[in-house]
This record gives sequence, structure tokens and C-alpha cells, in this order.
Amino acid sequence: MSKRADLLTLVRAVPIGRVTTFDVLAQKIGEPLALVQSLIAHLSEDEREFVPWHRVVAKGGAIGRGPHRDQQFARLVREGVQVLPAGIVHDMPRFLVTFDGAPQHTRKPVEPAPEPAAPLSRSRGMKSHR
Repeated sequence: MSKRADLLTLVRAVPIGRVTTFDVLAQKIGEPLALVQSLIAHLSEDEREFVPWHRVVAKGGAIGRGPHRDQQFARLVREGVQVLPAGIVHDMPRFLVTFDGAPQHTRKPVEPAPEPAAPLSRSRGMKSHR
């Protein structure tokens, strides 16, 4: 199978209500990121009907800025993906598909903040001059 066919097969495998990234797709098919972005951007209108291109977003969760932006936004929201008004998928780890069972974006455990130091007094070590 060609790399293009491999790419389209992967995109078709992204379930409803989930997204993947151009980076994940590029890594999985072993092609440069720019090629994957170009292939998705240049799908024909017929291919757009059968390939869920709208489920492919940038690494940080941003949706496209091209002529299909509004359509991508509406389709993702209709499928239950939480997209912020700025066009960014909210809570990417929850919606991301990486095809290897491990999330690409992992959340680091939140460490408790260190105890704040006692505020320093301006007169520390100084005698009062009254």
C-alpha cells in the first residue's frame, strides 16, 4: 500500500468523538509532518465525504485555519469533541488517539506548591528609632 493510502486508512480509523494530530500520523506512516499536512489539506471534495479529515488537528489541539475551518469546528462539536471558541480542542489527552495505546500528551502529576516563606520585615535586624 502507498503512504497516502496508509494515511487515509489511519484517518478513517479515528473514532467519532476523538481526534489525532498531524504529528501522530506522520510518525505512524514514517513521513515528514509537512507531507502529511499537505495530503490532508489537498483531499478532494469526494475524499472529504469519506475520510474524517476534520478529526485531524495540530499537536496542541488547534483546528485548521483554512477554508474548511468552520466546517471542521462544527463537525467536531457535533461529534462531542470539546472545542474552545478560539478553535482549540479542550483537554487533548481525553480526545487524542495515538494508535499505539499510549497517549501522546501525558499530564504530569501536579506537585504541591512549596510552603511560602515567611514574609521579610523591612525592620528585620534594625532598631527602632523613635
